[in-house]
This record gives sequence, structure tokens and C-alpha cells, in this order.
Amino acid sequence: MKKQILLNCLAMLMSLSVSYGQIDESSKSMSQGVQNALTIEIPNVEEKTVIKLWKKYIKAFDGKKTKRNRKADEYFTDDAEIPALGGTNSVDVYARIAESGDDVSVTAWFDLGGAFLSSNEHPQEYIEAEKMMMRFALNVAQKLTQDELDDQLKALKKLENQLKKLKNANDNYHRDIENAKARIAKAEENIIENEQEQVTAAEKIDEQKEIVKAVQKRLNDL
Repeated sequence: MKKQILLNCLAMLMSLSVSYGQIDESSKSMSQGVQNALTIEIPNVEEKTVIKLWKKYIKAFDGKKTKRNRKADEYFTDDAEIPALGGTNSVDVYARIAESGDDVSVTAWFDLGGAFLSSNEHPQEYIEAEKMMMRFALNVAQKLTQDELDDQLKALKKLENQLKKLKNANDNYHRDIENAKARIAKAEENIIENEQEQVTAAEKIDEQKEIVKAVQKRLNDL
């Protein structure tokens, strides 16, 4: 099951890469002016989900707590440890997460200390940043797939419980039928016994009537 989930996630990542996941590099306005940024589009996801996952993802780089700059509509992570980008120096990461229809765009700026990351000035580091963004897209895909799996497992469990209830009810019906058959068989025995007892009782009545007649005759003869 886990292997299948991983394969599904990888397939989703490939879909992201082909359809939505190409990293777009462009200069965009942010709290520190107009700076070079990397943007990736993640399809079929809610903004709040991406925000939550981004905070968790960026936390793994040992940066200080990610804070939201409401005025600039950014999430700022100070002093993140990303050796592939900054070497021994920490990196400040700015991110803007925006919903667009059913998709969510994630724009990230990486301040390497005196310069923002760009493919022209930092070609090797830029490749690593692209990988970092793609890994995040994969994380989102894994989360969505896991949520879908959980929902489907719940649906399966519900159906299994329904089947279990139906089987229990069926067992009860069969038990009721067997009990009813036993009661019917007992009633049939009781009917035969009752009819025999009726015959005996009728014979005794006839005998008693004869006794009554005899006594009555003796009374009349007195």
C-alpha cells in the first residue's frame, strides 16, 4: 500500500512538472522591493492547506519561526539553514501563497545575504532552489493523496460495517426462522396431544353421562 501511494505521488509530481509544476522565474514586487522570485503552480488544492504545509516544510530548514507579513501578504522565515543555497550562511526566505481558481501559486524569494537568488548570478544554487520548490510540490501531492486515501479508507470501513450489520441481521433472521420452526413443531406436537386428550375427555364425559343417568334413575325410583 505504501509503495503504491509513493508511486501515485511520483506520478502526481510528474503531472505537476508537465502541466503546472514548471518553475517560473521572474522579478516580482515584495516587501524588500522588486526582487527575483521562483513561482510554482500547484493544482486542485486549497490555499489554507498549502500555507500549513509550507510552514511545516520550511521549518525543517531550522529557520526561526515563520511569520506572516499581512501588509505585504508574505510569509517570512529568518535565518533558514539551506546549505545547497547559502553554504555556511543562513538564508532568508520570503513566500507568497495565493489562490487562483482551483490552483494555488507559491512564489518564493531567497535572500542569500546581499543578493536575491537568480539563475543568472547563482546558476547552481538556482537549480537546487528549483528542486526545493518541486519537493514542496511533491509534499503537497503526498498530503492530498494521503487525505484522499484516508477518505477512501473511511468509506471502505463504512461499507464494511454496513455489510457486517447486514450479515448480522441475516443471521438473526435465520435464527428467528429456526426458532419459529421449533415453535411450530412444538405446537404441532401439542395439537396432536391436545386432540388425543380431547378424545379421552369426550369418552370420560360420555361415561360420566351414563353415571349421571343411572344416579338420576335411582333417584326417580325412590
